[in-house]
Amino acid sequence: MAELKIPRAHSDDWYDNLAAVQSGYFYPWKSQIAANNGEKAFIDLVMQNLSKDTSVLEVACGHGELALSLAPHCKQISAYDRVPGYIDLAKQALAKTDIKNVEYSCYNANNGSEIRLPAEDNSIDLIIGRRAPMHWIADAKRVCRPGAKLIALCPMEEPIPAWSSKLPPKLHYENSGRHTGSGSIHQSVSNRLHQAGLTLHSGWGFDVPESFADAKELYTMITWGLPPAEVPTLDDLSHKLDNIYATYADSQGITLRHCRYLWQGDIPG
Repeated sequence: MAELKIPRAHSDDWYDNLAAVQSGYFYPWKSQIAANNGEKAFIDLVMQNLSKDTSVLEVACGHGELALSLAPHCKQISAYDRVPGYIDLAKQALAKTDIKNVEYSCYNANNGSEIRLPAEDNSIDLIIGRRAPMHWIADAKRVCRPGAKLIALCPMEEPIPAWSSKLPPKLHYENSGRHTGSGSIHQSVSNRLHQAGLTLHSGWGFDVPESFADAKELYTMITWGLPPAEVPTLDDLSHKLDNIYATYADSQGITLRHCRYLWQGDIPG
């Protein structure tokens, strides 16, 4: 079978394409996510570990909205992302505020030969990542002060819905940016921490329903991050989407699993 000519979800090419077609990193669809989900728990855990003396490093900050929201609760936040367009947006948003303790930088911590975070030795009290890659763990011990915390929220493995095969191959759920792949994220995090000389302190799995009441929103989700020229239009898919809703929808619409893994690691004191 010929390889699909679409960027692999969450590859550098995929993010570069997304930055070209979408202003900032965010989910552009409308859906209903059940309560007690990992996104809120992540923010709550981060807030519990902030004080006026805390220096924070945010990994893969996207267009920077998280750093701005946390800035009043800590001493300093350094936030970085590999994608220039995202950092441009972050700096523009920062310039419209009176916030003085946030710094954004365009930086690639994984240059192919080594992992190196944009921070001095023993300078960081808390590293955070929301839906960020995990290669940064390799250099966390160097940049962190004794007793520092690592807190990250990772998309977790999730089931492929039965209706996926009813769509053209390029739009199969496993090719979408919404799908995070298979394999144990818990094991992957534990392995990376172990290789960096660190251990997992705590981990929490979240698996709640996410419902799409409107076929247009489902279409937006399954085509997210793909070059528009590579996918059928909504009109072209309307018949297939109508059949999917008629066959698979429940009272809330099409329901997927919103799976997240929230974890905390500790730097030895």
